[in-house]
Amino acid sequence: MTDIAPISVLLVDDQPAMLWGLEALIGGERPRMTVAGKAYDRNTALRLAAAVQPHVIVLDLDLAGDLSLDFLPELLSLSPARVLILTCLRDRALHERALQGGASGVVLKDEPAEVLLDAIVSASISSSIQPATPQTDRSLGDKVRLP
Repeated sequence: MTDIAPISVLLVDDQPAMLWGLEALIGGERPRMTVAGKAYDRNTALRLAAAVQPHVIVLDLDLAGDLSLDFLPELLSLSPARVLILTCLRDRALHERALQGGASGVVLKDEPAEVLLDAIVSASISSSIQPATPQTDRSLGDKVRLP
């Protein structure tokens, strides 16, 4: 039997309770996923992305007033990780800007946990989350914005 390395995930959110919940969610997916690190702000996110080289970065769009899209290019230059934007903001223009800036997808915070987990898996195996078609799993549907 071949061991498959877990998907390493860097979590970036300015709300401690949100990070705690995300860490518990990812931890519950062992051995499929593991938390590579947690960051509350831009500087820590950039440092950890370079240091731990995660497969996927789950990035809050608004970090205490610091728009993560402003440092998304730098984040992507430091790590080959795929970036998923996790947000409560429903601003389609910001979602489009995130996707055009290199994010693999945008997931709303009020979606079920399974949507985020599916997006992490999808992001880890492709450069962008593939849109659902009638022939494939439609579980992501309109819940995840795609490039």
